[in-house]
Amino acid sequence: MAQDFAKRARPRKGTGDRSGSRPFVPAGPGPRLTLFGSGFIAGVFVSALVYLSFGMPVDSESTVPVKPTPSSAASPEIEEMQWDFYEIFPRSEVPIIEQPGGNGSGPRAPEKTFAYILQAGSFRSAKDADQLRAELILMGLDAFTRKVKVNGEDWHRVIVGPLDAKLDLNRAQDKLAQAQIAAIPYRVNR
Repeated sequence: MAQDFAKRARPRKGTGDRSGSRPFVPAGPGPRLTLFGSGFIAGVFVSALVYLSFGMPVDSESTVPVKPTPSSAASPEIEEMQWDFYEIFPRSEVPIIEQPGGNGSGPRAPEKTFAYILQAGSFRSAKDADQLRAELILMGLDAFTRKVKVNGEDWHRVIVGPLDAKLDLNRAQDKLAQAQIAAIPYRVNR
């Protein structure tokens, strides 16, 4: 059914609508706020009464009796604590055992006579090798180039190292892998 929205329906009388277009809103604080305020005040009053009746003693007879302290004459003699550690520690000396190889006698640990290097690239052109070397130096790696002859041709290898520990080798390989540079590890004698 079609409805004409140009003409508004008039509100019925008794609904509380005075202006014709807005609903009736009572002036002042609403009934909810008044109810909340009165409940809050009543709660504070009851809490104060409970605190005063149970929290504070009215007379001294209703308090908890205090335990009497024992007098010094009634108690037996107090034993002094025995501090035996003054006597125990001098008798409990631990002898120091010399480490083997520390003073020149006994077996020595083998000295490390090798190091690790990484070959990061091999180029026919010295310019290309220097360019890769510069990139590696900017990455914080110690790099150099080495010229070698392979089947009568000159090749320029880019070497990272020497690296003393396996941990240093792994860190350098990780940096090269992040830069997408394939590297070949070598173990060389010093």
